[in-house]
Amino acid sequence: TVKLSSQPSADVTVAVSSSDTGEGTVSPSTLTFTSSNWSTAQTVTATGVNDGSADGNQSYNIVLGAASSSDSNFNSVNPSDVAVTNTDDDTAGFTISSISDNTTELGDNATFTILLTSQPSANVTIGVSSSDTGEGTVSPSSLTFTSSNWSTAQTVTVTGVDDNTTDGNQNYTVVLAAASSSDSNYNNLNPSDVSLSNIHNDWKGIR
Repeated sequence: TVKLSSQPSADVTVAVSSSDTGEGTVSPSTLTFTSSNWSTAQTVTATGVNDGSADGNQSYNIVLGAASSSDSNFNSVNPSDVAVTNTDDDTAGFTISSISDNTTELGDNATFTILLTSQPSANVTIGVSSSDTGEGTVSPSSLTFTSSNWSTAQTVTVTGVDDNTTDGNQNYTVVLAAASSSDSNYNNLNPSDVSLSNIHNDWKGIR
């Protein structure tokens, strides 16, 4: 809150702003004190902004501008700014959906999606591979997330391979490699791999 320390002979107006509107906004944008309300505290509200980045707690100021008034005692008097911290709620990480199904030796596909949990400051690239290409292949071979598409789910497609052997259902894994990025929050961060089975279609016997 803000109030004057003495009664002015004319209205006193103080501009209010944020030093970083990407971290916090303020309301109202001006305060006006009169000879009647000068001793009544007026409230300034600062509201945090969610920037989507895992950038830690960020400090900024509520800037109180120099007063404007025809009362020379108050004109150009500059109140102290107020320091504020916007507490970060974002953490670097990955959201990986459950895989839609298993693959089969008939070539049936399975899919899952992946996206980032916070906005990166640089591109984040993740290699995608199969732990057993004799049972299943994957596409694409890498995923790249940018500061624009980080929250858009990207799909990985897994396709079953027919090995022509009677080996029963075979478990394998879609390997998601550690991320590569110049954003230190994401570089070397390793998403969890995705496990599934390739359902076989070969049987012993004479046809």
